[in-house]
This record gives sequence, structure tokens and C-alpha cells, in this order.
Amino acid sequence: MSLTILPHSAHALENAPGTAGLCQATLRGEIVAGDAEALASLALEPPADWTADDDGRWKTFCLDSPGGDFAESMKIAAHLLENRIGTVVDEGATCSGSCGFVFLFGTAAQGTAPGLTHRRLHVGGTLGFAAPDLGSETTADDLLGFYALAAQPRPDTPRPYVDADLIEAVRGGAQLEVDTVNKAGRWDIALTGFDAPALSDRGFFHACQSLTAWPSRLAESQVSFGRNGADYELSVSSWIAGGTVRDRYELQFASDDLHECAATVAAAGDGTPLPLICGIDGETYTSVGPDDCGDPDLMYLWAPIPAAAMFPAGTSLEALADGRALPEDASEAVLTRPTPCRSESGTAEVINVNNYTSLRAEPTVDSEKLGELPLGETFEIGKSPAADTDHPDHAECAALCRAANADRVFDRAALANCVDTNWMWWKITGPAGETGFASAKFLDF
Repeated sequence: MSLTILPHSAHALENAPGTAGLCQATLRGEIVAGDAEALASLALEPPADWTADDDGRWKTFCLDSPGGDFAESMKIAAHLLENRIGTVVDEGATCSGSCGFVFLFGTAAQGTAPGLTHRRLHVGGTLGFAAPDLGSETTADDLLGFYALAAQPRPDTPRPYVDADLIEAVRGGAQLEVDTVNKAGRWDIALTGFDAPALSDRGFFHACQSLTAWPSRLAESQVSFGRNGADYELSVSSWIAGGTVRDRYELQFASDDLHECAATVAAAGDGTPLPLICGIDGETYTSVGPDDCGDPDLMYLWAPIPAAAMFPAGTSLEALADGRALPEDASEAVLTRPTPCRSESGTAEVINVNNYTSLRAEPTVDSEKLGELPLGETFEIGKSPAADTDHPDHAECAALCRAANADRVFDRAALANCVDTNWMWWKITGPAGETGFASAKFLDF
């Protein structure tokens, strides 16, 4: 194996999680005895433009090797673990055989915390695993040493560095390649090098199924995405968490493979949107995030939604690399934010009254009563409501509606209060042919 120090000028580091292709050295070629000692002799220093002193993700090795000496590979893995060095398989690189197991021990220091798992695979790279050849110089002691390393809990999760089902997958000389989102997600391998979608109904639908399964198994028997109302129910409400009013999305599946999830959007350190998820797989009772998804004080325990999780689990890395995995229909890339400021159906049913609601000449409770709209009756309405411009909170309510109609995050509770205090009205033609206005408080539209 050759150890090639990469010049910082050619590989400028970026202080952001999830960026690919950043490494202090490239381990290229067959692994042979003595490589671990040579690696340990490398003096690794952060680049001059790395300003996050507590963030050790700058210390990373790129791997491009067919593997080789298994015992030496485990010495390299132990060095990565002890020195908090991350691993990357970059575009065009191949890490297979024992190199694959070395890759799994990528770790990063994080201030005074134990550290982070830090292993990244470019979707244009190749990562594979194979059991060691027992006919070579690999001894039982070497294998026991590997199992001892593999079983260690990672610094940021109780899960081991190498999950048992991955080891099981290569028993009997089988070869395993990480070639789908499902395999990368199950074994907690961060994927890079593809166009990431924004959180959408479709993305939430896929992420709920995958992220509640991956802590214990590969995602199986997934429900295909659909908008026919029979596959899932998606609702949205306002939620005060972290001192901020947020949209809270709740998803429940109608199939036997029951998943229940909630999602919200926070902000990453650089201010970019950070979708978070909490949920459970009702079949296996595996979960993501805290046990109580309804407690806003526990939002800090919700899990970030990796971009790759928003694709079907069976999506190939090749499809991610060439963009085929993204939905062609732009409407599938939108997150539902139902707004009370617009009618999609063009109809309204009278609700929340004992017998009827009043039809008035103007959009205000003080105007002349023209007629009555009976409970349970449905009437045609336009697309947009009218407003009581004399309402004390008219300006604030109007601003909330503008945000809602522009598909921006808005205070859903405040807008509901506008409706409850008769700010919003709908123009309706009553049973006797009279045309007037009915308060949205008493209409389901």
C-alpha cells in the first residue's frame, strides 16, 4: 500500500458535515504488513483554514484498496478508532475485501464528547465486503481480534461498529457490495455526491419507513408512495418546540406494516433547513428519535433525516449518481402545508353549529343577516376567502395568509385564532338564492 499525503491546496477542507472527498492521506493499493506502522507515523495537522477547534472531522483518510492482509487491516482499523480518524471512499475509488471493514471504523473527535461515527461513501465509488480467507495467514486470534473491535459500541450510538447482519451477509465466502440506499442506511454509511431533495410528502413517506427499520434491520416490504388516501394519512399542525413555532407533520400508514412518524424542520448550524424525524415501526417496535414524539422538550433527540433516506430504500447508488432517482413531477418535491386561506375543493360544509350559521351581507358579524345555512349542508365557494378588514388583528392575519399561500412556514395556531375570531369569511349563495358571507369558523372547506 502506498500512503500519499494530499496537498491541502488541491483538497480544500470545508467546515460542514456531509461534504465529500476531504482527506489528509490516501491509502491506495494492497494492504501488506507494516502499513499500520507507516500510517501511524504520519503527522496529521488541520489545514490553515480549519477554524472549528472542537470539530475533528478534518482528520480523514481516503481509501482506494482491494484489501489484503487481514491482521494488518485490523491494526489499521484500531489506529483509526484510537486516533479518531474518519474514512472516505471517493468517486471512482474502490474499497473492498478487508478494506471495507477498515472503512467501518471511521471516527471523528468532537470536543469533549466521545466522538462521532465518520464514514462516507461517494455514490460514484465502490464499497464491498468479503470474509477473510482462512486458507491464508489469518489466524483464529486475528478473527477474535476483529470480533472484539467490531463489537465495540460506536461513540455516538450503542450500535457496534460492524453490525451482526453485515458479518452474516459475508459468511461462506459471499461478497457484499453497498449498492443501494437500503444497505448504506442500514449500516449507517453516509452517502455523498448526489442531488439531495428537499423534504416532501414523498420524502417523509420513504424516510419514515426506512429510518424506523434501519436501527435493527434492512428495510423490507416497503409501501409504494401514492396520493390516493388509502396508503397513508398526513396531517400538519403548529408546534412550539425549541422556543419557536414550527410546522409539525404527522404520518400514519394504513397498511399492516404500520409506521407512525412525526417530522419538523429546524435549522443547521449554518442556517440551512434541517428536517428532523421521530417515529416507530409498529411491526418490530424499532424506533428513531425519543420514545415520546409529542414532548417538545425532547426535540433535541429527534434524528436528522439523511437526504438518501428520502428515496425508496431499494434505490441504487447508480440512480442517485446520475439523477434518475429524483421524481420528475415537481409536485412530488413539495411538502404539504395545508392552508386555511385557500379552497382546493371549491366547496364548504357547515359545521360547529347546533342548527345553522348565518349568511350576512358583509364579511363581519355586525352586518345584516340575509339567511341561514343549515348544519351539514354543502355550498359552492370560490378559491379565496374574504376578510373582515375592521378586525383588530387584520394586518397580522393577512400576513399569516400570505405566508401560508406562499408555502412558507407560518404560525398555524395564530392563523387558527384569526379564523376562530371571525376574521375570515367565504362568499356563498344560500338556499333561497341570496348571496352573502359566512364565517370560516363554521365551515369545513
